[in-house]
Amino acid sequence: MGSAVSKIFYIAKVLNGMGARILFGWSPTAYNRVGEGSNKSTAEPIFFSNDKVLSAIKSVLNKDNRGQHLSDEAVIKICRQIEFWYTKGEVTNASELAAITQTLLQQSMWCIDDIAETEKELFKVPSVRFGKTNIQIPIVTCGGMRLQNTWFPDSIPLLAPNRKKVLASSPQENIKNCIRSCLSVGINHFETARMYGTSEYQIVDALVEMMNSNEIKREDFIFQTKILKMTSSNFKKAWDQSWNNCKALGYIDLFSLHAIIDYGETVKESMEIVNKLRKEGKIRHVGFSTHGTADQIMAIINTEQFDYINLHYHFFGSYHGSGTSDTLGGEGNYACVQRARELDMGVFQISPLDKGGKLYRPSTTCATLVGKDMTPCGFALLYAWTKGGIDTSSVGIARPSDLDEVMGAIRIMNLAKKSKVDLESLLDTAISRLDARAEEELGKEWIEKGLMNLPSCNDKSTDGVFIGHILWIYNILTIYGMYDFCRDRYSSLIGSAWNNKKTFEENKAKMNPGNQGRAYHATVDLRKALEGHYNPELALRRIQHAHKWLSGDDPMSDDELSKMGWNKG
Repeated sequence: MGSAVSKIFYIAKVLNGMGARILFGWSPTAYNRVGEGSNKSTAEPIFFSNDKVLSAIKSVLNKDNRGQHLSDEAVIKICRQIEFWYTKGEVTNASELAAITQTLLQQSMWCIDDIAETEKELFKVPSVRFGKTNIQIPIVTCGGMRLQNTWFPDSIPLLAPNRKKVLASSPQENIKNCIRSCLSVGINHFETARMYGTSEYQIVDALVEMMNSNEIKREDFIFQTKILKMTSSNFKKAWDQSWNNCKALGYIDLFSLHAIIDYGETVKESMEIVNKLRKEGKIRHVGFSTHGTADQIMAIINTEQFDYINLHYHFFGSYHGSGTSDTLGGEGNYACVQRARELDMGVFQISPLDKGGKLYRPSTTCATLVGKDMTPCGFALLYAWTKGGIDTSSVGIARPSDLDEVMGAIRIMNLAKKSKVDLESLLDTAISRLDARAEEELGKEWIEKGLMNLPSCNDKSTDGVFIGHILWIYNILTIYGMYDFCRDRYSSLIGSAWNNKKTFEENKAKMNPGNQGRAYHATVDLRKALEGHYNPELALRRIQHAHKWLSGDDPMSDDELSKMGWNKG
């Protein structure tokens, strides 16, 4: 970490004289400027060696002193992306690199007060009707999972941190700054959960403090929280804890049952209480969040008991829903999105930039195929809003500058409304390159049929092995080289608590609803599970390959990744 931070400090200092902030952790100095005057020796970025390129980039950053207004994090991200395009994207033309710099600079100016009003308008986040709730919701939601001091739950006395100290800490001031930054551009939906450590009460306290100081009014924002399904007595306890955190707001706009995969008896018990709370005015609208398989999600949608849904649907896949039957002849969660919209439910996209492919840290292949006109993060969001049927996308932030690439996407969308950008052509061109790569790597037949007609991990024939999901992981790894993301995803399957001494039904009953299924295991005979697949032998080989590549204790080295063509971006 030390050498990486030293290099970041060096890049920031050379380009515009700014010291970089510490990027990770909640230390007391995490939000202070540090690093000026560092004498540590670091290797220069390669593009520094090209005087013409460096001069062109400096001219962009120094024009009207705009670079001086950027946060240190924004400068670091700009440097990293220029270095990427220069070294891995093989862009060495000074004018072209200056144009890339200009685009990155523009998307980072959203939080600067003294930019022109015409430019500020381009960063205003549009709102849309959120289904039958009739709430006008911004297309970007501030996800609160990272807006917290600690994951330790506040509901367990021995683990709970001191609330007074938490609310007096530096991170709490940062949370207020994040909220202010969001509100300044129209992001007024704040989403958290009972399970997100101290996030729920920290966000509420920040909002209440701003209300009490007349900085905002209650009607200026939308608040969402979530609680797991439980038996009546346990749900009531969880609700009391949550309401104790939230009651100063007066009401909860959007309340979700968290991570459900069915509409069984426990959900019904929870819903009985929720519906009473709605009648009391404590809850206004009820939805559910899910990390289930596509068939599970479709079944819950069709109960018609909810106003909205929080789910995974992304360009690169549907996360847990990928490779599972949508019950209509396809796979993944897109049919669930369509069905929800038919029922006038609001559609909330979970974690498009992380669970949608770890796109803030994209592979070289992914970044180059998306192209220079937008980042992978920007592409994913624009796809969701214009082609994916998504009303709002949740973006988890820990500091205001985490929104830079999001605001770049908003800027493109608003320019398109003014007919200054052909957004449809921009997206279609990128999609064409990404799809062509998929067919080139795996063949048209596999792309069309490879994830079809597969039983989910809840089918006894799989003995819990998440066949379709593993094949989806195989696909995006071999096509786009998303090694870090795929390793994270597969590791969660390896870590599932499957006990070979117990029956399938016993193991199934204890599956984590937020992370079902398990990894491939050589002792499991998958022939029956794969008999409906168009090419069972090929499917089994690819499951085995994915397991071999992703199951080791140590991750692949950069050299090993390079040999596979899975270079990091």
